[in-house]
Amino acid sequence: MNSDKMLIIGANGLVGRAVFKELGGNSRRVGTAYSRPEEGMLHLDITNQQELEEVFKKVSPKYVIHCAQLAGGVDFCEKSPDLAKRFHFDGSINIGRLCKEYNAKFIFLSSECVFDGKKESYNESDTPNPVNVYGKYKAESERWIIRHLKDYLIIRTMSVFGWDPLTETPNAVMKAYFSISKSQKCVVQAFRWGTPTYVRDLAKAILELSDSNASGIFHIAGRTFINRYEWIRNICDALGWDTSLLVPQHKNNSGITLRPVKIGLDTGKFSKNFRSRLSTLEEAIKLLKRDIAVTHQLKSYKV
Repeated sequence: MNSDKMLIIGANGLVGRAVFKELGGNSRRVGTAYSRPEEGMLHLDITNQQELEEVFKKVSPKYVIHCAQLAGGVDFCEKSPDLAKRFHFDGSINIGRLCKEYNAKFIFLSSECVFDGKKESYNESDTPNPVNVYGKYKAESERWIIRHLKDYLIIRTMSVFGWDPLTETPNAVMKAYFSISKSQKCVVQAFRWGTPTYVRDLAKAILELSDSNASGIFHIAGRTFINRYEWIRNICDALGWDTSLLVPQHKNNSGITLRPVKIGLDTGKFSKNFRSRLSTLEEAIKLLKRDIAVTHQLKSYKV
């Protein structure tokens, strides 16, 4: 790792925090937070141009990793398209413009939602065709970056999970944990399939790509293509959580936002050219158990 400043936007979210932790005590890292202020991180609302300019002026970054997400995810974006545009498109291109001004490498996190899911596996050369608002603005941001920047990385990922008990928008594993810990049923969308991605694998891949000379689009995702219900059930079973409280939902009949429902990301381009390992689900479960143990919450997570 070199000594150039790395700005991690959204450093107290699931992905941003994992990247921040991977850098350890490295003085090159600077993180931002918005809805959950955190000591040592700069406040940043990416929809506020003045705040963006002030942060860039203060940090003078050479690498910018844009991990920030709107709380509520895909469903919230569908209900609030104007805010989704300001955050996921306007905010992203404003970050991109500042990266160009500061000669900084822009690392943009994108999603499988740029695709329509008409086939089961997508590689980096496949043409985006989003079916929801979130995917639309991710795809439009990708197009802007490709047209206007030379030094960039677009990293598409999906179904990212990890241990994050302080989250405002639970990933699928934390959603199950919060429900089961209260002895409440947890509905899991069994009609959805994908390649779930362990957050620490994603963080390591982001940093390896960032420090390389690589530019362009890369898919980073887990190596197991699995039904969403089986994914969550396998994790709950391995952690000793009550799987009887998991309720499979076999049809999209409850007003859930349209998504690509049976889709995986082909990670061959990354795996052939970089060292960071992308885990199978079985391997990721072992890493998840280890991470929970490290946070000294083994007793409290057994429900």
